[in-house]
Amino acid sequence: MTNVLVITPCPSGGAPSHGFLVAERLRQAGVNTKILSKAKSGWARMLDVVFRGFLLARRHKVVFVNVFGERAFVYESAAILYGGLWKKRVVVMVHSGCMPEFVERWRYWARFVLSRPDLVLVPHGYLKERLSSLGFRIDRTIPNCIELEKYKFRQRSALEPKFLYLRGMHPHYNPGMALRSFALIQREYPNALLTMAGAEGSDSAYSRSLVRKLKLRNVCFAGLVPKEEIPILADSHDIHLHTNRVENMPVSIIEMWACGLPIVGTCVGGMPYLVRNRSDGILVTSEDYQAMAAACIELLSDSKLAKRLSCNGRARAQELSWERVKTAWEEALALDSKSKGEITVRETGLGSSHISNDSAFHGEAPNF
Repeated sequence: MTNVLVITPCPSGGAPSHGFLVAERLRQAGVNTKILSKAKSGWARMLDVVFRGFLLARRHKVVFVNVFGERAFVYESAAILYGGLWKKRVVVMVHSGCMPEFVERWRYWARFVLSRPDLVLVPHGYLKERLSSLGFRIDRTIPNCIELEKYKFRQRSALEPKFLYLRGMHPHYNPGMALRSFALIQREYPNALLTMAGAEGSDSAYSRSLVRKLKLRNVCFAGLVPKEEIPILADSHDIHLHTNRVENMPVSIIEMWACGLPIVGTCVGGMPYLVRNRSDGILVTSEDYQAMAAACIELLSDSKLAKRLSCNGRARAQELSWERVKTAWEEALALDSKSKGEITVRETGLGSSHISNDSAFHGEAPNF
């Protein structure tokens, strides 16, 4: 059986990466899988991969690298080059909505490194279109997925004003937009509550000061929630707010679909490739907190719309379960092939944008 070295961040205490999920499911299926790195900091991960990765790449038949860019691209590059040096099958999955900007800044370095793998994957059509337009080879799409059996579905229709935000206190995630939207909602629903979950970051102090400035009530900063507790947290809320300024294919959206929460999110990056507007979520223009608040108030007053988003969201989560994508991963990693040249990977990902004519943009183009 093919053995696989997986290069992906999976620090203890933090949310596991999608690469960690893939590695664990492969291990459960009997594949000999080694993960680098479980180090807590970026510097420690870099040292772990640069030094241990050289020898580990030699011992494995396949090197699978999750690529997020930015500073992590140093050790991601090392892992890709190690795999090539030892003549292993190298498979790369490119993540992060920031990757198009990153490869434009570091075009020659990125082109040199990303031309080496045997297979370059992305989660869906957004990165495929953006990176292909910049001259990068993208071979296939395999969508992000979840372990559906771990998420309890509760159909929503008559909603309570209980809002959940999951993305942490970082400017990319734009927590201030969620708080400003909630301020408008709380004028209409005085008892509304908002849980702000996610890692602390550079916007932590600003977010707390905004709560005081806007005189908000019932706002809870829950901090980083362990992955296994997210379904429990979701079950006590009725609407998910997703305010990112930059995005690719967020697993948190799939998780909320699995739990039955209607989603109101920003139309940035890969979001319109994932969310079908007013079918399984509502998309608004980035920074337009008034539109986000209006969409939430509409959901609270329209049980038919809420039920449609809840049920359709669960159906989308079923489409994006591990069971639906595992064959594509087995093929991509050549788990049943005797040589790395015998593999043909079928297209499984999400393609073009799903913005519909009745979108929340009032005729505006999506914000890419």
